[in-house]
Amino acid sequence: MLKNIKRTIRIAKLRRIAARQWQELARKNTIKLELGSGKKHGANGWTCVDMYGADINYDLRRGLPLNDASVDVIYTSHFLEHIDYKNLLLFIDECRRVLKPGGLFSVCVPDIRPYIDAYINQQHFRPIDTLYQPAVVSTNSFLDQVNYVAYMDGQHRFMFDEQTLVNLLIKCHFNQVSLRQFDATIDMASRDEGSIYAQAFK
Repeated sequence: MLKNIKRTIRIAKLRRIAARQWQELARKNTIKLELGSGKKHGANGWTCVDMYGADINYDLRRGLPLNDASVDVIYTSHFLEHIDYKNLLLFIDECRRVLKPGGLFSVCVPDIRPYIDAYINQQHFRPIDTLYQPAVVSTNSFLDQVNYVAYMDGQHRFMFDEQTLVNLLIKCHFNQVSLRQFDATIDMASRDEGSIYAQAFK
């Protein structure tokens, strides 16, 4: 009981802090958001948002507490695959809502295609020691690597190939949707292999 009370108080405190940070951010002329950043702090004008360890510690399932057409750029990397399809549409719509006209939505997600190709061709896509170990599936089958990326120890909810990512952004009414190349100024080099990159404008 006491543990639950302490947790409730802590969450309420974090929400108050986040609310104040969102208000301060809203006063800026230029807003660049990295959503689902993990434990990371933004540089060069970026503001990182995630549950813990970011510039703003906030549950993105609660929506973005910003006015319509107030954000210049939104970037997200290896985050969308953690959201189920229904809520993914809502999240992307919310991103589009807060973007300014002409605002950029830049995305990086895991590409399931190499894993499926490796399964069909009975090959290993990546050595097992390079994988995220808690998610490794080991039944000595080529399907193990597909299960690895598709479920990621229960963390993944949706998978992408190039067509799925582009079509999803079009479905959410973005303009000028296109695939892009790895960008060293924002993308993590360690995620380049097996990732898809796309950009879209409001």
